[in-house]
Amino acid sequence: MTIEQELMRYLMRTHAATRRHTQTNHNEKGKRRGFGHILNLLSNQEGLSQQQIADALHIRPQSVSEALSILEERNLITRQTSPSDKRVSLIYITEAGMTLREELKQELQERTKRLFANLTQEEKEELLRLLEKINHTPEDKEEM
Repeated sequence: MTIEQELMRYLMRTHAATRRHTQTNHNEKGKRRGFGHILNLLSNQEGLSQQQIADALHIRPQSVSEALSILEERNLITRQTSPSDKRVSLIYITEAGMTLREELKQELQERTKRLFANLTQEEKEELLRLLEKINHTPEDKEEM
């Protein structure tokens, strides 16, 4: 196995473990992946349309629609008709939504702390530098 293959294997294992842990935590509490992103966005920018949420989070409008229906059912968001375009609903986060957002934020901070607990500050900085370098490949620069 080449070093590149070994690196890819570990990156994939790390990604899978992180997703698995997040899914397990969220499923135990009746949360779904993506809810936190939507709630976080709405806590910073209320009154967004479904399309604006989809665009901002780079997810399909259908996925946003499904998530918003569940969030609304759980009283985490409300929808109000846009005064400028009656065909459009604007989405607002509720107090319960803000509370859940804070819980999710706290959980993420705790998971992140545990994930990197075995690394020194210097190792964390080096890992960040390397990941940034990987994520800024020549192909990415051409797309910009």
